[in-house]
This record gives sequence, structure tokens and C-alpha cells, in this order.
Amino acid sequence: MQGLLFIQDFLLRGICETPPFRDFSAERFARFHAALQEVFQGIAAASALNEAQTEEQIIDKTLAALGWDSHSLPQVNM
Repeated sequence: MQGLLFIQDFLLRGICETPPFRDFSAERFARFHAALQEVFQGIAAASALNEAQTEEQIIDKTLAALGWDSHSLPQVNM
């Protein structure tokens, strides 16, 4: 399990006990699924996005679809 962010037991069972998981209704999931389809529409599986493009085109939009758009800070290069 070295290098994994979560242990398998948490992902299979423990996460179901968390309030965000319990509050994620089927309707909200459907909206999130539709938003993800929009995010990935037009991005080919073999595309060669760099890190900044991936953050802008995929990660930021996915976080926004989850309602976390005001909680992220862009990376700053020195």
C-alpha cells in the first residue's frame, strides 16, 4: 500500500460513513456526471496536455462541478 493516498478499506467502506458521501444524492450525481461529460468532451484520450493545461481544462472544472471552485489556488511558478 506504500504510496497510496487512501487505504482500500476506507475507499470500499469507510467513505460511505462520511457526511459528504451521504449527502451526495442521485440527482446531484447526475448533474456531476453531466458536468464531467462536458469537461471531457473534445479531449482525446491520447491528448498531450501539459500540467497547466490539465489543471485549467480538467481539474479546475471538475472541482467546480463538485462545488469546490472557490477552494483552490492556482500554482505559482517561481
